Amino acid sequence: MLRILLVISFSFLYLLTACAEKPSSVAKTNAQTNEVKQKLTPKMISRGEALPPNGECLSLDDISDSPKKYAGQKVIVEGAVSAVCQAKGCWMTIAGDKATARARVTFKEYAFFVPKDVKGKKVKVMGEVKVKMLSDGERAHLAEDGRVDVSQIPKAELRLVASGVEIHQ
Repeated sequence: MLRILLVISFSFLYLLTACAEKPSSVAKTNAQTNEVKQKLTPKMISRGEALPPNGECLSLDDISDSPKKYAGQKVIVEGAVSAVCQAKGCWMTIAGDKATARARVTFKEYAFFVPKDVKGKKVKVMGEVKVKMLSDGERAHLAEDGRVDVSQIPKAELRLVASGVEIHQ
């Protein structure tokens, strides 16, 4: 009986000290697997699925000019990180050469995150193109996570749901 009470007490204490927000068990398992598979070199950090070595890269400028043409397609895009979620690294925005070429990158099944200090780094992202209309509440949440004014968050947003990312140092 004493053992049962001790086990229940320790379990309860553990639950009280655990993080309030946790990814699903599938995403947690994927994140743990990706951490083991993560490649670290002086020049690149890789997260998620490996990008094909000879995969064709599309321009973020071209995709942002014709988002409906690419919607639903899996693409590889290069860009520069312009912002990162400072709460967890669970999203980032990337920019192309044109001022209007911008996309928010989220991570498939919440399976991996990026470091919070990659702003300004060059990235390659493999993922599915989506166009999302944001509510005022979503814009406010994203502004808070990115620590920017809500006016900097567009109402219509080009998104990439990434299955793999390469961050170049």
